[in-house]
Amino acid sequence: MHRTAMQSLGQLPSNLGPSAADGRFPSTFLALALAALPSVLAAPAQINFRISPSVDTSKCLDVRGDFQANGTAVDVFDCNATAAQNWIIRPGTTKVQLAGTNFCLDAGSSPANGVGMKIWECFDNLPAQQWFLTADDRIALENQGLCLDLTNGNVTNGNQVQTWQCTDNDINQAWRLQV
Repeated sequence: MHRTAMQSLGQLPSNLGPSAADGRFPSTFLALALAALPSVLAAPAQINFRISPSVDTSKCLDVRGDFQANGTAVDVFDCNATAAQNWIIRPGTTKVQLAGTNFCLDAGSSPANGVGMKIWECFDNLPAQQWFLTADDRIALENQGLCLDLTNGNVTNGNQVQTWQCTDNDINQAWRLQV
């Protein structure tokens, strides 16, 4: 007896009789399976994160003054559960988006060492907004060799974060995502 694709995925019991085992499904079963398909394919729920430097998780990545406008600096500040500290990060190459807005973490038109981070209106496929999470807790700019960096390791409120060349074991580039 062969297994159908749905049996292999564990979505079809093997004891539904010969029509299920050989891939010929009763029309009611097929209708139910098709009706359930949108929920199976739905995107995972959005999760908002606070992003903290690993050296001090009482600090959070913060939009300065919660001022939502192009060019507003992104700094570290005491975690305070305000909207200025809620970020959306998805798996893979992604934008780091300020939750509930259309503003994203942006490395500017010429990303380089020492460029201060800011928010800017989100654009799909904009290189300055294409980030990914590394296996060692860094937030790296796609294809740039640059990482989000805690400027001078300084956790003082208002210290603007920057991009810097990704460096192994650099604690200033290690970040924690907190729900």
